[in-house]
Formats: sequence, C-alpha cells, structure tokens
Amino acid sequence: MTFSFYHSLMTLPAEFDELSRSLRLTRWMRFWKIEVPAGAIGLVWNGMMSMAGAWFFLSASEAITSNGNTYPLPGVGSYAAAAIAKGSLREVGLAIATMAVIVVGVNFFFWRPLTAWAERFKVEQSESAEAPQSLLLNLLHRSRWPRVAGRARRRIAGACSRAMRVLGEDAGPIGAAPGARRRAGDVAFLVVVTGAVGFGLWQLVSYTISRSGLGVYATALGLGFVTFLRVLFLLVVSIVWVPIGVKIGQTPRLARTAQPVVQVLASFPANFLFPFATLFFLDTGISLNVGAVLLMALGAQWYILFNTIAGAQAIPSDLREAMENLGIRGWQRWRRLIIPAIFPFYVTGAITASGGAWNASIVAEIVTFRGRTLTATGLGAYIARAFSATDPGHVARLLAAVAVMSCYVVGVNRLVWRPLYGLAERRYKLD
Repeated sequence: MTFSFYHSLMTLPAEFDELSRSLRLTRWMRFWKIEVPAGAIGLVWNGMMSMAGAWFFLSASEAITSNGNTYPLPGVGSYAAAAIAKGSLREVGLAIATMAVIVVGVNFFFWRPLTAWAERFKVEQSESAEAPQSLLLNLLHRSRWPRVAGRARRRIAGACSRAMRVLGEDAGPIGAAPGARRRAGDVAFLVVVTGAVGFGLWQLVSYTISRSGLGVYATALGLGFVTFLRVLFLLVVSIVWVPIGVKIGQTPRLARTAQPVVQVLASFPANFLFPFATLFFLDTGISLNVGAVLLMALGAQWYILFNTIAGAQAIPSDLREAMENLGIRGWQRWRRLIIPAIFPFYVTGAITASGGAWNASIVAEIVTFRGRTLTATGLGAYIARAFSATDPGHVARLLAAVAVMSCYVVGVNRLVWRPLYGLAERRYKLD
C-alpha cells in the first residue's frame, strides 16, 4: 500500500498541483482532497493484496518454532500448522475451507463495496457506461444512516481541518528545482539516519563475525544469488498475468466474478498447500529446487495481477471510448493506451512481488510433511534452518542471512525499480 500511494504521488497530474495552490489549500486539505482520491483505486487493490499477504503468512505467524520451542496462538493458522505436523490432510482441508469462507465473506461485505465506491475517483471526463456494482453498496446508498454519519463526519473533519492549519498552506513552488539546496533540517536528518545505520551495521558485522566468522557472509551471498535467480525467473513468468489483469480491470462484469476467485487464490497460505505439494513432488520426483519457484509464486505473483487490475480500472473511460471510436485495437491499442496507463501500476506490482518472493522463499525452500523434509538450495532455507537451530551460533547466522537478503532487495530496488519509477514519472504521468 505504501508503494502504491508513493507511485500515485509521483505521477500526480500537474493540474492538481496548480489547483491546490490556487485554492490555497492547507497541506492537510491537499492530502485528503487531492492526494488520497488520486491514489484511492491503487490503495483499494493493494489493500486487498495486503490482506491476502497476511493470510499467506498466517500459519507461519501463529505457530512459531524457535530454538527448539514452539509458540502457538489460537487461530486457523496454528490449527493448520498442527494438522500439517500430524500429517492429517482432512484437517488441512478443513482449514483451507474455513479460510476460503472467511475470504469470500470479507470480499462481499467489504472489498467489493469499496471497489465500486472507489470508481468515483477515476480521472475522466465522462462516466463509464458499465461501472463496478455492489449489492451492499446499493443498499447503503438507499439507507438513511450514511447521511447521518456524513453530517457527523463533516463536523469532525471541519474541526480537524482547523486544527491542522498549523501545518501551513500548500503554497510552495511546483516541484523542486534541479540542484536546489537542501534545507538544514533535511541535512540534519540525513546525518542522523546515516550515523544510526552505520553504527547498527558495524555492531551487526562485529557480532556475527565474532560468533561465526567472516565466511558466514560468503555462504549467505552465494545462497542469496541462487534465491535471486528464482525470484528473477518468477518475475519474468508472472508477466503472463498482465493481459489477464487488463481484461479483468476493463470488464466490470468479469471483475465481479473474478475478484473473489482471485482473492481466494491469492490468500492461500503456502503452508496450507505444502502437504499436497510435498506429496506431489515426492510422487513425481520433482526437486524442490524447481518446486520452490511454484511455492514462491503462490505468495508473489498476485501483486502483479492485482496492480494490473487496478491500473486497468484507473484508465479514463473517455480515453477507452476514443480508442474504440478511432478503431485502434490490438498492439496499437496496447502501445498507445494500455501500457502507458498501467506501467506505473506494474512497477508497483513488480517491486512488491519481488519483496513477496524473497519473503516466501523462507517458507518455500524447506517443507516438511509426515516426517519427510524437502530442502532447496537457497537463502530462504538457510534462514529457516538458522531460525529453528539450537546451537550457539544460530543467531549470528540468522542475522547475517537477513542482512544479506536485505542487501539483495535494496540493491535491486536501487538499480532496477527506482529508475523504472523515474521513467513512470517522466513519461507516463497523466497530464
């Protein structure tokens, strides 16, 4: 959700900047009147993906095993973890069915009404002939209590706006001039953060080297490169979800049917499916070095699909109708309308999918069921083994591996995703 809102701020049309300054909006009013509505569609779909990601790691979060001890919490995640430990496929199936019912219910009562409501924030000059619909939202529109709640909200919002005038007006220049001087506060903040990070890294390296030696970093770097190749392959293969997401996003009738299905698929915790995957890998002889990519995809590929759907839904209806009237179809339509419109959303989906794949590798590169353990070569399995080990050096190995994984993620962000965000801001900004 953070990356989605960041990209909406970076691609905010210049006209909105001029409007905010000409109306002398406060920074608080600009946030709620311009910036949040501009990012509403992306926030809704990434909110769905965030909830799906929470479901994905449910069993890993509700039943933690560390240093030989297990800390279970009451919930469907720990229930599924206990079922997996016992090797009971029936109880695992019950956990999956329970989760599916909850996800579908939340989609009907919350996400589908929110998706239909967010349609009002599309930047367009004509309303779409076929907009997303929600039975619950239609009932709310016909009832009286939203108007009563609206009057109370306006009074609270007015008081908050008056209190937030201390933040000042949005009266500065549009954008920052190239080579502009940094403010003293920015420089001080940068110095403090750099010093804190440097001190923390020095303490981390000193501790890990003293406990496990310098070789722990060489091992983690090598295993991290193997996992990086899996993440890269996953991102390349996940491009197949782009045309599917565009089709769903541009067809409201299809979106009503596909949205709960996609959300249920995206919400399946990998641990719930590990017993079936483990049996499949054992029966077919597939190595987990290959199968781990499939298990990682269960938690990562959906970021690209959800953001592509959000990007397709955000395309103004008047632009789509203009393309139809001009008879532009096929590749020309993709090149002139769809790709420029969804590119910022795709970059957001790809960067979050990359992070999701790295996280998923920790639970996907080592699986256990009915006493059989399959292990893949990679940094995720290394972290999982270090986390559950009991020897004196396991904490140092764990810290070193997490630090190396962070370096891989940050390095890719700086070298690949940040330039792509800059490209989206320069070339595909809706002005």
